[in-house]
Amino acid sequence: MFSFGLMLHHFHGGAHPQGQGTISADDLADIIEYLGPRNVLAPDDWIERSLAGRLEPYHRCITLDDALRCQMDVAKPVFDAYNLKAFFFVYSVVFEGKVERTELFRHYRTVRFQDVEEFYAAFFRILNKSEYASEVRDMVEDFDSIGYLSNYSFYSRSDRMFRYVRDVVLGRDRYFSVIDGMIEADAAYDSTAASRSLWLSPQDVSLLHEEGHVIGLHSHTHPTSLASLSAEEQRSEYVANMEHLSALLGEAPRTMSHPLNSYNLDTLNLLADLGVKIGFRDNMMLGPDASLLEQPREDHANIMSAIRK
Repeated sequence: MFSFGLMLHHFHGGAHPQGQGTISADDLADIIEYLGPRNVLAPDDWIERSLAGRLEPYHRCITLDDALRCQMDVAKPVFDAYNLKAFFFVYSVVFEGKVERTELFRHYRTVRFQDVEEFYAAFFRILNKSEYASEVRDMVEDFDSIGYLSNYSFYSRSDRMFRYVRDVVLGRDRYFSVIDGMIEADAAYDSTAASRSLWLSPQDVSLLHEEGHVIGLHSHTHPTSLASLSAEEQRSEYVANMEHLSALLGEAPRTMSHPLNSYNLDTLNLLADLGVKIGFRDNMMLGPDASLLEQPREDHANIMSAIRK
């Protein structure tokens, strides 16, 4: 085995609903016990050891993506109980009073459908009646449900199909238009109220920084396929993210994680230009041979699966 980061996203408990991929505070404590609290390095220690080439195979760190309020409300008390610190990778568009729609859509499908399969069924019913129906049918005809996203073993066939249609067939704008239509037709869902409960505030991010957690980049708007953007568009994403967080923290972030693991050589070059020293993927594929801007992370779902065996 080799050193890696634990990757966390969504938590349930209190005001935060349970849904696909969420874990509780007790689940997080189980994961920390499984990793071994003494093996979990503070972010500053992880950075120093990474730069010096002194990470040991048993070393772990904790990382959280997407600037979510549930991380403050559910996960941070667990970190406090263990006296642990973590990396928080933060996209910044929500600090401009704007909504990151992918996250809002996730909340919508969590609270307005019994489970994710019911959401998928509703999504494809509407898609089949849309102007995109013919194109979708043609492109999914030979869909490889085993090979697509094969590195993410916890995805079901339905998960893979949905992500393929969302990211490859429709793309960001057309996907947004379909889900926007579903939400507009659902009078029981208040997207304005929902958006007030989803993300960290600037004050939350400042508090985490003051308490010794490390805040890192995660792009400005969290594109679903950052690697498909031009080099200049990618630079705009990370420069805006860097400027927001630098102004908030009083110092420039030195770390980041790749949103949805989407990046290419242009991304790595611009991050190096911006002075970013440490970056994380969202899987373990590159293992110990990964560069400092592509360090491996293990998804909590795989660790939970190992715990339950």
